[in-house]
Amino acid sequence: MLVAALILAGCTAPERAPQAAPHVLPVTAAPVDFTVVGDSIQPAADIEALVGPYRARLGEQLAEVLAHAGGSFRKADPEGTLENLVADALLDVAQDLAGEPVHVALLNDGGLRVPIAEGPILMRHAYELLPFENYVTVLSLSGSQLERLADEIAESCGEPVAGWTMELNGDDAVNVRVGGQPIDPEFTYRLATVDYLADGGGTWTVLWEAGAQAREDLDVLIRDVFVAYLRERDTVTPALDERVRRAADSEHEECTR
Repeated sequence: MLVAALILAGCTAPERAPQAAPHVLPVTAAPVDFTVVGDSIQPAADIEALVGPYRARLGEQLAEVLAHAGGSFRKADPEGTLENLVADALLDVAQDLAGEPVHVALLNDGGLRVPIAEGPILMRHAYELLPFENYVTVLSLSGSQLERLADEIAESCGEPVAGWTMELNGDDAVNVRVGGQPIDPEFTYRLATVDYLADGGGTWTVLWEAGAQAREDLDVLIRDVFVAYLRERDTVTPALDERVRRAADSEHEECTR
């Protein structure tokens, strides 16, 4: 309003005072020293005295022989010997620990990180294979939900399963059976998996539908399940039994992850 009044009075608005130039900080050199860590640096005696016993004890624990592999276990699509081994371990131990019968098991292929070579299977290998702190959980699903879950497994080219079989016809699963019998859409099946998948991990939306009343969480890690399974056996042998296979009349191209 003041500027408008001055213009109407034939006056000019006062000039703005010049702004001070911003203060510019000078750029100075910032020296950096690098220390190369290698074998030439001797460990601190006091730290080594503290850590040494724990390292030795951990080394002994990781060197424990759990069982022997009669051949190499590896992942493959749609079925691999490594997937079969871990899924069988999950189903076997979950059946012992759960409050009610467990019919089938399912894991995610991405959770198995390394193959197992022929020879002794050490505790170290169990940690390398299953490095995540995932707990076992058992979900109650209807037969129709299990059929939909099989279709989601087909979309991902097959996954580690135990207790049930299926044929993959592209993104569809056909001839799905539990214990050799066709699925009953109205029957309630109990599926062992891991909490990561039941809590929203992965892409299998059917698992997320189970509410608290349809879920039994077991206080055991999937890695400990695998360790217990191996300790009960002297030797495990890689085997394929076509629990997940491509349908003979499938007209779809082989899927890739």
